[in-house]
Amino acid sequence: MRRDDVEKYLKQRPFQPFRLYLSTGAFVDIRQPELVSIKPSTLTLGLPIEGDRQRFLEIALLHIVWIEVLVPAP
Repeated sequence: MRRDDVEKYLKQRPFQPFRLYLSTGAFVDIRQPELVSIKPSTLTLGLPIEGDRQRFLEIALLHIVWIEVLVPAP
């Protein structure tokens, strides 16, 4: 996936949460765009703090297979 493809979803207003599907079969939900930083070849996602530790995921854009917009439950 290209950086521009992901940025399009992050900059959309109003923001729509979305899910990134990875080549490993895992997926990651993006619910807060301010917790995401995109570099030329990676995406860094801040995760909820556990105890007193902040966690981050660093994902190679190369491994993002598709994006699914998450529709709110009725």
